[in-house]
Amino acid sequence: MVDDAKRKQVYEVLLMPIKCENHSGFRNDRKVVIRKEGNCIKTTETYWRPYKDRETGESFRYPFIPDCDMSDFACGYYEIIYKDILKDVQKLVDDDGDLVNREFAGDTMTSVSKLPQLRNSYHCLANFWMVPEFIGRTSKYTPNKYQKWSKTSSVYNIQDFMDRFLVLINENFEVYKSLYPSYFKNIDTFKHFVEIHYLGGVYVDEDYNVIKFSNNIDMSTPNILLKVMKNRAEKISKSKYVDKLWDYFNEYGLFK
Repeated sequence: MVDDAKRKQVYEVLLMPIKCENHSGFRNDRKVVIRKEGNCIKTTETYWRPYKDRETGESFRYPFIPDCDMSDFACGYYEIIYKDILKDVQKLVDDDGDLVNREFAGDTMTSVSKLPQLRNSYHCLANFWMVPEFIGRTSKYTPNKYQKWSKTSSVYNIQDFMDRFLVLINENFEVYKSLYPSYFKNIDTFKHFVEIHYLGGVYVDEDYNVIKFSNNIDMSTPNILLKVMKNRAEKISKSKYVDKLWDYFNEYGLFK
């Protein structure tokens, strides 16, 4: 049983800045390293997506670029708090460094593209969630039918803002269910989506209305969103997964 002191420890780790350093390797050569250094968590990353050359069929990878929301530390966290919707997948990344299922990938909720004041605090577990790859990890190669509904959609002027995306998914929930059947297999309503992601009292009010902030960004917005991250960390630290999170963090000595 987790007492209040342990909940506070979990809360603090959820807000610690994360720095992804190196690739952890593949298969039997894989070496996961997660450690606390000062008030920062240093972690390796297994995810390094392979591609097929269209002409030769040979597998290749682009140069490795560390990505905190797909780091080994973050993936272990997703596999704990999203256990209810990962029933058929179990883990996010396979032994070859690829996603097990592209409908389950780590992503950053609030980024710093429009809010550089958050640069030193936004890479933390409290600001990470798990959504389909094409929602949070789009590129110019993403098929148009997915780009349109992504968190960076230009069609709906989402611009990677959480409030705009949540309004979009709320108003078009059946569309998302049809686009991502594996992901939404165990999420049947927007209310359930909010609960699964610990968004109530965070980005969504008690009546499940999205709290809008992006149309009136000013000097106070970074502080408001930092408070949002703290609220989500508090909700997760009081969730049914707090015991497993405490064990996970303690395994790597993050409370020392």
